[in-house]
Amino acid sequence: MPASWDALAGRARAAFADRFGGEPAVMGCAPGRVELLGNHTDYNGGLVIAAAIDRATIVLGRRAEGREGRFASAGFGEIDAFPLDAIERTEPGSWTRYTRGVCWALTDWAGPLVSGFDAIIAGDVPLGAGLSSSASLQAAVAWFLIQLGLVPNRPGTDFTRDIGDLHRMELAMTLRRSENEFVGVGSGLLDQFSSLFGRADHALFLDCETLVHDRLPLGNPAPAIVVCDSKTSRRLADGMYDQRRAECERIVDVYRDRIPHKGEFRLSWVRLDQLEADWDHLDPVGRLRARHVLSENERVRQGVEALKAGDVPAFGRLMSASHASSRDDFENSSPALDALVESAASSPGFLGGKLSGAGWAGCTVNLVRAEQADAFAESVRTDYARRTGLVPEVHVCRAADGAFGRDLGVDAG
Repeated sequence: MPASWDALAGRARAAFADRFGGEPAVMGCAPGRVELLGNHTDYNGGLVIAAAIDRATIVLGRRAEGREGRFASAGFGEIDAFPLDAIERTEPGSWTRYTRGVCWALTDWAGPLVSGFDAIIAGDVPLGAGLSSSASLQAAVAWFLIQLGLVPNRPGTDFTRDIGDLHRMELAMTLRRSENEFVGVGSGLLDQFSSLFGRADHALFLDCETLVHDRLPLGNPAPAIVVCDSKTSRRLADGMYDQRRAECERIVDVYRDRIPHKGEFRLSWVRLDQLEADWDHLDPVGRLRARHVLSENERVRQGVEALKAGDVPAFGRLMSASHASSRDDFENSSPALDALVESAASSPGFLGGKLSGAGWAGCTVNLVRAEQADAFAESVRTDYARRTGLVPEVHVCRAADGAFGRDLGVDAG
């Protein structure tokens, strides 16, 4: 466990004693994630490469008598208490909607939680930066409940030991359902998958349609994953995510009856050469969105082969090509994100970079030679400030292990 996570756990432990008294019995910990390739491909049934990073959410707690769950945040004053047998939604956008949603989804997946609990939450995943703090919170809560023995065992597994990749995927899908149906956010599977499946110094491949996945080495030494926050807000782009989904659906509607398929038809079933052959007859906006998604799937395929061959520079070039496609075809970049990518490209150790997450604002993600990460960060700060008048926040990260639980040596109650 990274040293920063030890410090985070210490802060959470002190906050637990302050809010609930005594000591917590177990811990759940889950990392944030960055998308390296595969921008807006997940909900289109496409391919993605991501990495869990060494920024995390930690949940500490113990069992409590009765059938009430109680969550508190180390950063906020309130305690959210709710009955486990009648879980209701809180206001949209609240962290409590996510924590309650995990309890709701786990109950539906595995059965009623065994008892009540008291829990404290602490984290260092930057909020609103496209690093999936919400999925990190979800996975940490789930692993806390599993480690505490509150989630009934599925057939053939003991959750408190190791649920294995099969049940990790089931858990990822359960947490996605929580976000879609309880929280009300129409996300794909990438965020939960990445937080659960991460491996130190590895990237993660996921086929969002078949759920085929793999862990891909980033080399030895692995490059730093440097996340640069543009210090711009997505609030001005509210609704753009749903708009892009609708624009992709325009092309789906064209091909749904032309391409044999079983189940729900996804944009990624269309071949890029088919799209290009029909270009002049397609919706002029939808065809650009589709070209990005389909060419992005191809970049992911090439990226898998590059990492398997140990060619990290080639992978970095694919990341930069991805940003150009996002900027020109999907139009989910912004002047600030473009400036940040340009500042990165002229900085020491740069291997490749692109916008991160939904886009329009927030962060970029860059692969940087590990020994030059600090010089890269300073160069980006200086150059981006010169270009925009804004000083970016730069996080030098590494690819990290996925979610886990730990017994803290105290009676769970």
